[in-house]
Amino acid sequence: MTIARASLASLFAPRAVAVVGASADPAKVGGSVLANLRAGGFAGRIVPVNRARTEVQGLAAVPSVRDIDGLVDIAVVAVPADDVLPALKDCVAKGVGAAIVISAGFREAGAAGRAREAQLRAWLATQPLRLVGPNTLGWIRPARRLNLSFAPGSPPAGPIGFFSQSGALCTAILDWSRERGLGFSLFASLGNQADVTETDVIAALADDPETRVIVGYVEGVEDGRRFFEVLRTAAGRKPCVLMKAGRSASGARAVSSHTGALAGADRVFDAAVRQAGAVRAGSIEELFDLACALADQPLPRSRRLVIVTNGGGPGILAADAAADSGLLVTPPSDAVEARLRAVLPATASVGNPIDLVGDAGPARYGDALRALGDSDAAHVVILSPQAATDAAGIARAIRAATREWTSPVLASFIGGPRVRPGAEALEEQGIPCYPFPERAVRTLAAMALLAERRAPRADAPAVVIDLAAAAAHLATLRRTGRARLGFLDAAPMLVAAGIPLVPARLARSPEDVRTITEELGAPVALKIVSLQIVHKTDVGGVVLGVDSPEAARAAAVALLERVARARPGAVVEGILVQRMASPGGVELVLGGVRDPQFGAVVMVGFGGIYVEILDDVATRVAPVDRDEARRMLDDLALAPALKGARGRAPVDLDAVVDAIVRFAALLAASPDITELEINPLVAAPDGVTGVDVRGVLQCIVAGSSSPSSR
Repeated sequence: MTIARASLASLFAPRAVAVVGASADPAKVGGSVLANLRAGGFAGRIVPVNRARTEVQGLAAVPSVRDIDGLVDIAVVAVPADDVLPALKDCVAKGVGAAIVISAGFREAGAAGRAREAQLRAWLATQPLRLVGPNTLGWIRPARRLNLSFAPGSPPAGPIGFFSQSGALCTAILDWSRERGLGFSLFASLGNQADVTETDVIAALADDPETRVIVGYVEGVEDGRRFFEVLRTAAGRKPCVLMKAGRSASGARAVSSHTGALAGADRVFDAAVRQAGAVRAGSIEELFDLACALADQPLPRSRRLVIVTNGGGPGILAADAAADSGLLVTPPSDAVEARLRAVLPATASVGNPIDLVGDAGPARYGDALRALGDSDAAHVVILSPQAATDAAGIARAIRAATREWTSPVLASFIGGPRVRPGAEALEEQGIPCYPFPERAVRTLAAMALLAERRAPRADAPAVVIDLAAAAAHLATLRRTGRARLGFLDAAPMLVAAGIPLVPARLARSPEDVRTITEELGAPVALKIVSLQIVHKTDVGGVVLGVDSPEAARAAAVALLERVARARPGAVVEGILVQRMASPGGVELVLGGVRDPQFGAVVMVGFGGIYVEILDDVATRVAPVDRDEARRMLDDLALAPALKGARGRAPVDLDAVVDAIVRFAALLAASPDITELEINPLVAAPDGVTGVDVRGVLQCIVAGSSSPSSR
């Protein structure tokens, strides 16, 4: 029986730790863990567990966890893989709250290891014990002087809560962080995540008073929906920065729709992070550049950037990077310009970038920053070394002038040994200093993006859709065994959601086409309906703008002949006759898929027959509110086309937003829908209209396995 999982309190604030597999030899894993724990100065009780020795590294040892007198909060397990589960059973019998399994030999070790881990996971699901690992580097809480790892040394204490699914990456970051003095509230290697996952750690760090910034390296997410909900809660309380490996197309699934082809696993993860209010770093360098800034600096209050430099070239590079990153480098106000001119030499430039010229010393930097004053703009202060540069003095002047500011200040001291004392002084004073101005600017741009994503949103009224009618139609489709859906199959669900569609009917013959055209009114579009034909235009199966019933009949005859020549084996169910949508609109695609990790996912982009070529889409986890739907449209590279371009009238953006919200609500409430797509959704100045629809339904119907499509 699966039980509710306990909190991670034992891992965050233990009083007593047992090291199972403790060794007298610090070169062995069990010996290294014990040596790290002792060297770190942990104030609680440490108990080595060793079957063959009564003393290990000067501490009294016991043969089993069961033999320990008193309570134990955490057990670190470093024994051969086959001995891990018996040791954990001893921990449960003793009432240990958490375990960290350093041992390897599980799913990373072939078929036998996978079977061993499956057994471990099944057992853990019925136990109160929380477990980190197996196959983990360990768990470090620097402020608690708690180093439960076999890593060489421990990082300093600080405000960054860090977790990683890669142990090798952890060792490299530890080495680098000690050189830079980067401090952590938690440094956790999660290993194979048989129990404790990245989602559990994010939730715990959100509640941890020692953590100001949550940073993580992720390789995969098992329960995407829970991850999304937990990350959204955490990001509302603290800045969250994630990096995920695997941006390639290797995670793509076999799909029948444009939506499925475009909504790859990495794109969905990116959407979840964005929608939750967090940011995603593109590299380890970006991850920790941003983490360092967030640890000590406030979030920007706007996208305005002021650049202060002692050299024109670095200032221009910073301005270019700002333009590329979406930051605004605007001239100072008249009042600020006057204050700058009063304290700077005539050779200085008081535009933006503000060039103090090469001989600028500490006093000039301080005067310029005080003249600028605190504002809603972020600042990058650049130093390029000159013959008499006093880097440390300039660092002190920067800190003194900006100490009370409520806007972020980052620095870039370009060079090597001559500027290093100043860079180190800034870092010690809480002003991140980067070796190149572009890195400082990109960091501020990411901070601005994070501030925008975390900004409170006004409550929007929920859309009302007829879920009962949609569910009733889905039930009918299930009974008929339909798996692949065409326009007429899916139309009742979309109508129930309140999404306008063009009038359409199915014709079984060219004569039916003529009759239906009379009833609908010309002009009409004709489209072949066949399960075997997904892309109709490729086989000449679409005719647009037929302007009379007789012309429609003739066009239907020609269409059927073309399709028969192109796809002689295809079973044709008929011809869909649709009234033509109003001319002059913009063709969009509105689609959704059922992602294996994140569930319902909605996508909008520029559609028609070029949707996959353009690949201009925005993706979100469903459902979405109106604000999020509008952000999706703003994300599109071709968004200006929606607002009117080259003399064309703007489309009805409110109608597009409404359609996205309704479509996402339908998808989120209908787990039977695997894929659904409106392409094109024609957006016009007077509203939106769905023109073509296709989908895939997850149907399991007794005695029926023959899907059809209309």
